[in-house]
Amino acid sequence: MHFSIPDVQQFRDDNGITYTGYNIYIDGFFHCTTRYKQLLSLHEQLQAQNPYLKLPQFPPKKLFLTNSQIEERRILLEKYIQLVGQNPILAYSDILTTFLFSAQQETHCVRVHEVDIEIFLMNGYRIPLSVSSTDASGAVLDIACNYINLSKDFVKFFSLYLFNWSCAKDGQPCLKKLEEYESPYISQKYVRPDDKIVLRKSYWDPCYDMDVMSDRVSLDLLYLQTIQDIDLGWIVVNSQMRDILNSHESRKEKKEYIEVARSCRYYGRVPAGEAVTEAHHVTGAATSGAGGGPCRVRVSLASKELTLTSVTQPVREQRYKVTRMRCWRITTLHTMEKPQSNGHGSLLDDTNKHFELSFEYLISKDNLEWITLRTEHAIFISVCLQSIVDELMRQKSGSGPASPRCKRGGLTYLRRDGSSQLITPSSSSDTLSSVNGDSMTSGSSREIFSVQKLTEKFASVSFKTGKDCVENNAFEAIGDEEL
Repeated sequence: MHFSIPDVQQFRDDNGITYTGYNIYIDGFFHCTTRYKQLLSLHEQLQAQNPYLKLPQFPPKKLFLTNSQIEERRILLEKYIQLVGQNPILAYSDILTTFLFSAQQETHCVRVHEVDIEIFLMNGYRIPLSVSSTDASGAVLDIACNYINLSKDFVKFFSLYLFNWSCAKDGQPCLKKLEEYESPYISQKYVRPDDKIVLRKSYWDPCYDMDVMSDRVSLDLLYLQTIQDIDLGWIVVNSQMRDILNSHESRKEKKEYIEVARSCRYYGRVPAGEAVTEAHHVTGAATSGAGGGPCRVRVSLASKELTLTSVTQPVREQRYKVTRMRCWRITTLHTMEKPQSNGHGSLLDDTNKHFELSFEYLISKDNLEWITLRTEHAIFISVCLQSIVDELMRQKSGSGPASPRCKRGGLTYLRRDGSSQLITPSSSSDTLSSVNGDSMTSGSSREIFSVQKLTEKFASVSFKTGKDCVENNAFEAIGDEEL
């Protein structure tokens, strides 16, 4: 999980006392607002659950903070939660999952009640469901799969995603997997209201297609997604291939259709928008940064690889194997001055691109080189890379395509107002309250939060800067003869 705390909010409680709320983003999107004491309570419970594990240092307590001290605390809390998210034991702990789920519910003042939501298949078919407003993603996925009669043995191949059709058509990042620490109802209604909740395959490696095609319902789901991916241009087909595909589609030959699509260029890829790079493999320079100049590229990810395709002529394409990325990191670019012309127009001065994603790549034996992409979609790319690595590691261990669901466990949840509630695994949806309806309280302690993408902010994202890189557990040291 990619955590950040880019900014804060000021609140006033019912007694007129002002306090600071820290806005937590996960994977680039707003998730919840918490107080310092809530994060401290989380820290103490994580430590109690893991007595032999050294947790990251938690920022010290201070009273009557000045604005500069609040900013300092924000940075320290951000660093803390980022280190927690990078530790697999802590990141997948039931306590953290329950805390994040409860904090999302409290932030949006959602109480448990029955709601009607729609899950879409990739052909636009709607699955109408009645669920609890605080049902987690796994529970809603199970209900949706049961509705379409998908066997429980095949649910592991699919997940729920927030999907933006407009971005999908433009080749921009359009998918956000719904995780177990969030409610699909809350995430869609309050965070990404323009998105639809869709049911898609959850794996990268096409080898799992063989299992999926052995079941009638899962075959239908894969077939519909493949047709949509071709229509969106994610899978590139020539006129001859299209004629063959149209012939199979007209005869409802679904397996044959998928088999042909699997042989097409970019099958299974996910577009990740545009970026600017000076990697010589794409710019055509002899060495990185040597005379080639910056190049605008389209980024996409598929099973075990990241692909860069130049936007301008002549079109060049470079594929980077994920197993040869030793590590990667995200940095934030800060500029307070008006961009100056550098002879390359506005290519490197695009105000939308404040982020860089860099990965250390094994070019040849004992020859590692940093490849840097300047892109507003750095977090999305990093999330995809981590997802690919996780799948590779599961394959290596002999487990299935899907990661085990994070279970919610016992937690004493400290609310913003100082009251607490014991949440247990047996609680109904592990919710904070059983009062019906969404509570849009009129008290002064709640502010309506205007959700923005993290990339619209200038705040520091320090979790992958400098030496703090994501280490790739699937990295393979290879010899020259294998290149």
